[in-house]
Amino acid sequence: MTNTTVDSSQSVEISKQDLAEVAIWADREAKAEALEGVELERAGAATLEAAGAVADIGTAAVAAGASDLTRAVDTTVVADRLSTLSGIVETAGINDISQGADLLAHSEDVEAMSAIVGLMSLGDLERGLEIARMAGELSAISDVTGALEMPVLSAVLTDRGRRLQGIAVEVIFQAAATRSLSHVMAATGRTIGDMGEEEIDEGVLRMAASEAAAQRSEELAAAGAAYAARGAAGVAAGLAAGDLARQLVVEGTAQVAAGAADMASSEELDDLAQSLAARAE
Repeated sequence: MTNTTVDSSQSVEISKQDLAEVAIWADREAKAEALEGVELERAGAATLEAAGAVADIGTAAVAAGASDLTRAVDTTVVADRLSTLSGIVETAGINDISQGADLLAHSEDVEAMSAIVGLMSLGDLERGLEIARMAGELSAISDVTGALEMPVLSAVLTDRGRRLQGIAVEVIFQAAATRSLSHVMAATGRTIGDMGEEEIDEGVLRMAASEAAAQRSEELAAAGAAYAARGAAGVAAGLAAGDLARQLVVEGTAQVAAGAADMASSEELDDLAQSLAARAE
């Protein structure tokens, strides 16, 4: 009976020691899991915060990319309109230059005609003076025949001299009128020439404006292409950032869930350790 009692007492002592060791192990594991759970929850929170930051960056990148794409469309439209305007202005400039050249050619023709008319007026003046001289000669001969008592011949010569005198006056007046016409034509030729030069100057200015518009159109087209490329890159980067943010959310949620599970497990182990320690006393 005594031996049996001793064995039972030793068995109880060993069981309490095992319980105490298990309680110590459970307490240690509870603390380790609690620490790991806290670290996982912190890591999960940091990951979720990083996901929010990445999502904000992605949203901003998509917005900037959309803005660049809009600017690319607007810039391309303006470039096309400038290109069309450049073509219109170039055509107008070519027409102005052509019209100016025609006016200059006409002014030269008018100047040539003015010179011809001037020569005609000089010829008319010479003929008028010559006729006047002939009229004077007939008048002198009429006076001589009158002195010689040849009244009929004197009267005829006097009449012819007066007629020639009248013709001479008309011819001289015509020469003066022709000369005036020559001056007017010369002035008209100069005016037409000035108009032609002005048309050519306007054409040159329009050609320069057309070239400037064409160059600006090319610059805007290049800028539009750059905006389009940057916008596409921004949208792609924003979408990639969105994908990364979703992955980080999943990872962070998993970390928080794992941390919560470790914390729950550590609480269970802590309760077990306390229970075992109480039984081991």
